[in-house]
Amino acid sequence: MNRRMQLFVNEYLVSLNASEAARRAGYKPHYAGLRGHALLRRPDVQVAIRDAMDARAKRTGVSADRVVEELAAIAFSDIRNILDFGTDYVRLRPASALTAADCAAIKSISVRIGRRGCGHVRVRLHDKFAALLMLEQHVDMGQGREADVEARAKLAERVRGRVRRAFGRAERMRAVGVLGRARLAAKRATKLDADE
Repeated sequence: MNRRMQLFVNEYLVSLNASEAARRAGYKPHYAGLRGHALLRRPDVQVAIRDAMDARAKRTGVSADRVVEELAAIAFSDIRNILDFGTDYVRLRPASALTAADCAAIKSISVRIGRRGCGHVRVRLHDKFAALLMLEQHVDMGQGREADVEARAKLAERVRGRVRRAFGRAERMRAVGVLGRARLAAKRATKLDADE
């Protein structure tokens, strides 16, 4: 593996985007997508990426289990664990009453004091829907790959049909154009014959 490929591996670890990594590694921007895809298919590059990711996971203590736990904390968060509310009040629960999962689900807390001294507390949670989708992909729930392959096959068939129809239209237009040019030439020829 040469120096530029090693740069690609390092940049790929930053963004996990092959075209972006290829551009940053010094490949021409116009061909970065193709080059990045080709590099990701090379066995030596795949091994280098896997080794680097394993080393980073060991160094940072981030594992797939920890990622799933964080996603689960966001996906299954409940606002009732964070706020205490009744018919005429809403209060933020004390930090000592919150679990680690509850804290992980909180995106931001902002406090605004009004003119009369009343405070407004705004609590925002992370996007549960996005977390559920990511968790589903990570755990591979549902129909999974079979449905994905089936959906791609349907899309490919639709695209093939559109391409066939477009080529058919182009062929018909060309034929009409040829006929039109032939009629125009015949008309001109008869006009020239009439003039002579």
